Amino acid sequence: MTPNTPLPDPPAETSRANDTFRRSMHVYLAVGMALVIGLLVASYMQASAGLDALKQFGITNQRADHLDRLYQLLVEAQSSIRGYALTHDQRYLDAYRANVPRIHDSLQTIRRDQHGAPSAAAAELLEDAQVLAARLEMTSRHVEGGAALDRGWFDQGSLAMDTYRRRHNLMKVDLFTGNLNNVEQSISGFENARVSSVALAVAALVLLILVINQKQRRQGLLEKIQRLLEAENERLESEVRKRTEELTNLATYLTEVREKEKLNLAREMHDELGALLTAAKLDADWIERKLPPDTQALVAQRLRRLRQNLISGITLKRRITNNLRPALLYDLGLIEALRALIDEFRQGEEIEVDVDLPETVSDLPDDVALSLFRIVQEALTNIRKYAHARHVRVSLRINPNTIELAVEDDGVGFDPGSPKLARHGLAGIKHRVFTHGGQLDIRAAPGAGVTIQAVLPA
Repeated sequence: MTPNTPLPDPPAETSRANDTFRRSMHVYLAVGMALVIGLLVASYMQASAGLDALKQFGITNQRADHLDRLYQLLVEAQSSIRGYALTHDQRYLDAYRANVPRIHDSLQTIRRDQHGAPSAAAAELLEDAQVLAARLEMTSRHVEGGAALDRGWFDQGSLAMDTYRRRHNLMKVDLFTGNLNNVEQSISGFENARVSSVALAVAALVLLILVINQKQRRQGLLEKIQRLLEAENERLESEVRKRTEELTNLATYLTEVREKEKLNLAREMHDELGALLTAAKLDADWIERKLPPDTQALVAQRLRRLRQNLISGITLKRRITNNLRPALLYDLGLIEALRALIDEFRQGEEIEVDVDLPETVSDLPDDVALSLFRIVQEALTNIRKYAHARHVRVSLRINPNTIELAVEDDGVGFDPGSPKLARHGLAGIKHRVFTHGGQLDIRAAPGAGVTIQAVLPA
């Protein structure tokens, strides 16, 4: 048969088979369209239910925020009135006066929240808030007019605040209970939609298999599909590499921002809060010295408690500041900071800690030193919380080209392959090591403890 020779007509059986194939293809196409429409409708219903639940969740959270705002303002107003009654310091009264319009605005906001669906609990809460605000106003006027209020008056105010707090908590519980019910309904809807989607997807898959079986695929089409798949895989791999690089850069940026924020917060707490607490302690001492002996006998216990609270506050401020910004790391270097961290870990823990640290470390970049310190800090925190260990070993070796850090414990360990295990702390350690181009090796097994080894370029 030459190239110009026309092809013979197909036999009658082949024509009938082709007609049957075309008709079946039309049927399959119609069924496929119906399945796609059904899948789209199920997806739309699922998305609509989810959006409604999210909207209601946001409204409830907003109402809870309004309730918390009112409660915070009332507590601040009560504290200001008590401070003014105790010290007659005009600043306390000014702070109270500044809070009064805010309290009224919060009351109006809560009334607007209840518009259209008022509840008895909200009405009682608003009534209690108004009574409490009126009592605070009456107290301020009495104190401002020079009246001496006894302890019973303030105890009654505390009882009124406790009553309001309980009603406030009950109303928040009701709000979040409604939220939980909405979420459960949404989850039930998602489950039903998921079942429908799976059924439709399975039906579509069966239909696709039937179409493929009838179509008698050709080798050329498979090769074309294979080429397309390879090209798509290359594109996806490139996209994954790009996204991974972006996420790594983002994680590095967030880590740096977090450290800067910790540094700024530590400075603010050290400078501002430390000065306030120290000044308050000096004022308490001055008050004790200036009080007559008979008055001192009456308030001696309160003054001792006040000084103890102030000292505890200064100690807490110092501990939080050191956690946010390890002062020893910046002042005395990495080795002293690690020794202080390990000494603090030893306190209150029945854990034997072996330390293998060099005497000094020189010419170590600040970011590398901070990362090494944070790695040890995170590892010790995990040991304290989860490991139930009896023995811990911390070692640091500075080589000409590498820095080797290891933290080992003989605790309960964990299964590295468990999908239920949340390992955000280990992820943070891994990111810090990889940021400096290092290598991390974590060996763990249930009942066999955990060993963390990090190697950073020097």
